[in-house]
Amino acid sequence: MGLFDFLKNKSEPIEKKTEDKPVRKKSENVEYLNQIQKEVHQYLKPLGFKKRGRTFNRQTENGVWQVINFQSGQFPVGENYVIPGIRESFYGKFTVNMGVIIKELYEIRIKGKEKAFYQDYDCQIRTRLSHLISENDYWWNITNDSKLISDQIIEGLNDKGISWLDTFENREKICANWENVNGSSNTAKLDVALIIFQTDKIKGGKLIQEYFDSIESHKGHKEYVKELADELGIKLIENDVE
Repeated sequence: MGLFDFLKNKSEPIEKKTEDKPVRKKSENVEYLNQIQKEVHQYLKPLGFKKRGRTFNRQTENGVWQVINFQSGQFPVGENYVIPGIRESFYGKFTVNMGVIIKELYEIRIKGKEKAFYQDYDCQIRTRLSHLISENDYWWNITNDSKLISDQIIEGLNDKGISWLDTFENREKICANWENVNGSSNTAKLDVALIIFQTDKIKGGKLIQEYFDSIESHKGHKEYVKELADELGIKLIENDVE
């Protein structure tokens, strides 16, 4: 049995509230997670990832960055913080977020400026390591058994995570693979068109027009695309049918 087979076979929901367990001090959680992350860093560093805080970045093509982030659960504030089935407490747990950011999309879509280091929430393509392993959301318990937990993370990255990132290691692969990925956003076609537009104005403009024509009911989004096209110097033709 592999180190992360328990993720695939786990029948008990991971969000299950653990009321009987004492709440550990924040400083202990930080210390334990630091050690887990340190051991995972030893695996990621030779692959070209640099670390800042809880996040790792690797640039695979000029302006294309891969992101891995350790997200710890927030401390539950107030006695009524937990609402079963609606809001659970993930305090004392962490999950691993993954993503890919394309610089020009970040600058065009989000109006953001180029950063020295990107976070997972900056990414246009996002997932979690546990989703790649088992198609389920999973939060690891933060414990002092750092070797066991880091081994699970490393095996998951080695088996699924890095290969998923490499599916989007350059713009050519991003354009070819993005729409075929489970969970890709409805605007993936627009983002691909914007990437192509950077090097081929005619083809990219045609794809943006096709995407614009495909928008039916979401008029707010249609107006957004029109304004975006205007900013790029693209004159979209409206073909509304009464």
